[in-house]
Amino acid sequence: MKCTTSCPQCDTHFLLNDELIAACGGKVQCGCCEHVFNASDRLAEVGDDITGASEYQTSVESTPHESTAEQEIAAAISTGAAIATKVKEEAHEVTLDLDKVKKGHKEPGLRSFQSILIGLLLLLALILQAAYFFRGAIASEYPQLKPTLERVCKKLKCTIDLPHNLNLISIGDSAMQEDSDFQSVINFSSSLQNNATYPQAYPNIELTLTDSDGVPVIKKLMTPKEYLASEKKFKQGLAPHEVAKIKIALLVDEANVANYRLFLLY
Repeated sequence: MKCTTSCPQCDTHFLLNDELIAACGGKVQCGCCEHVFNASDRLAEVGDDITGASEYQTSVESTPHESTAEQEIAAAISTGAAIATKVKEEAHEVTLDLDKVKKGHKEPGLRSFQSILIGLLLLLALILQAAYFFRGAIASEYPQLKPTLERVCKKLKCTIDLPHNLNLISIGDSAMQEDSDFQSVINFSSSLQNNATYPQAYPNIELTLTDSDGVPVIKKLMTPKEYLASEKKFKQGLAPHEVAKIKIALLVDEANVANYRLFLLY
């Protein structure tokens, strides 16, 4: 008896006989796409006048026919069988790598720890940077830390300067009068008060002498070393709530001096 079968993968038809079907229990391999399937699931009897699969396929395509419910069910069953066979053949290739699964569970925790560590290091760097730039204010507000800061600064070759906060330094009563012994010399006196609770650096003083119309005739900028009596006083700075007296002698020659303006700056 001649029979024909078709590949469920590429729909190529083959002509078989009972001996070929029984040889491998019905299993055959498609010569076109190399798909392995059970030929018994898709067998169809053909007449003796059919000598090849291509001749049978041509006769089928040229003969109109109506699909019956039984044919549709059989086609569905054969397709399902082919899919089940393919799944079974490829099932052994699917493996579960437990090491990768465990590693995948560990990686998020490791990344989280690394992020926290980097964040802490950045925060520490920020604190150290702030301590370096504000070392003077820190030493003034927390005197107990000053020895430690001085030791660190000695290694870093830096100094701990006194704070410079002009908002907490005020100018006291000021006066200007001619010198009784020297002509063309004016004596200027004033005071500086530190209103902070910590020592501060002495500021620079800009003294401007003006005429009766307010026009500047003499302007002089004096550093603390110029108007203080001693170097020790300059290094110690203005103590908390201290009022420091200042006296300055200026040579005005023949300038017509009537008034003055006083500014503090660092």
